Amino acid sequence: MKALVYRGGRMAVEHVPDPEPGPGEVLLKVRYCGICGSDVHLFARGIFFLGTTPGHEVSAEVVALGPGATGWQVGEAVVPEGSQPCGQCEYCLSRRPHLCLQPRHGAAMARGPGGFAQWLVAHQDTLLRVPASLDPAHAALAEPLSVAMHAVDLSGIEAGQAAAVTGAGPIGMLVVEALKSRGVRPIIVSEPATGRRALAARLGVDRVVDPTTEDLAEVVRAATGRGAHAVFETSGTPAAAQVGFGVLRPAGVLLAVGSSEASYSLSSLLLMARELRVQGVFGGGGCMPDALGLLAAGKVQAADIITRIASLAEAEACLRELRDSPAHGKVLVDPWLPV
Repeated sequence: MKALVYRGGRMAVEHVPDPEPGPGEVLLKVRYCGICGSDVHLFARGIFFLGTTPGHEVSAEVVALGPGATGWQVGEAVVPEGSQPCGQCEYCLSRRPHLCLQPRHGAAMARGPGGFAQWLVAHQDTLLRVPASLDPAHAALAEPLSVAMHAVDLSGIEAGQAAAVTGAGPIGMLVVEALKSRGVRPIIVSEPATGRRALAARLGVDRVVDPTTEDLAEVVRAATGRGAHAVFETSGTPAAAQVGFGVLRPAGVLLAVGSSEASYSLSSLLLMARELRVQGVFGGGGCMPDALGLLAAGKVQAADIITRIASLAEAEACLRELRDSPAHGKVLVDPWLPV
């Protein structure tokens, strides 16, 4: 099969052996695999293991069952949910399986083998069925949408309350869609890139801010009076987090959704005097089934959020482009496009 393989500073399209499903495993034909922000960061920092095939935002089709695998039919559309939690550690028992200490049946994100390939093996317990009405390309958004939904869950925000989102990349726009589905209003988005501001406007947010020419704090105060109930920092930019922290109303929460190598610098006086919270967000928190339901119900403008479908041969250029000048929304890789 053809797969995208990390070769130290570059990604190469190579012919590699077809995977064979083992006991309890299922062989999948990859339909689409999204480029995640973590893929961009790991590639830029050279953290992928040599010989790795990355990719975890997958939609696929069942093509064969390994020994002992049951409950699946050839031709079924599925998405892999990732590793299977152990169900017995303190985090599983406290309903935080995404923080499981001993996950089973899943590969580490940087080790692979992942979804930037024509075929993929996954354990049967990690698969979720895709509703028949859902476009396979849109189904590839289920994993990042689950992260966005998990962030909204952690925020505790309710219908009629105000939210600000810093960063209008794919995860930021999926946070917007998750907020809209909960009746959150107003939603204010801050984004320096012109194309991504236009995307935010198409999704129907209440206000789009250019932070290079406008003061987000002034805009939020004018729209809300006391500030936002929650700020979702999705850009991974410490400066954006600092500004976002300053627009929270008392008892508000800043959600760190985007990753950054740099440290945040936040006012301890504001943290104390306003009883503010800072909440990290990792993984989907078990929200993938609900994410598939939201996509199937047409409550996510997936066709607008997906701005490019690339071949394996184009994937490295997309990784570099998203690192250097992020203009796209979600970029999907179709491993069956001609190379």
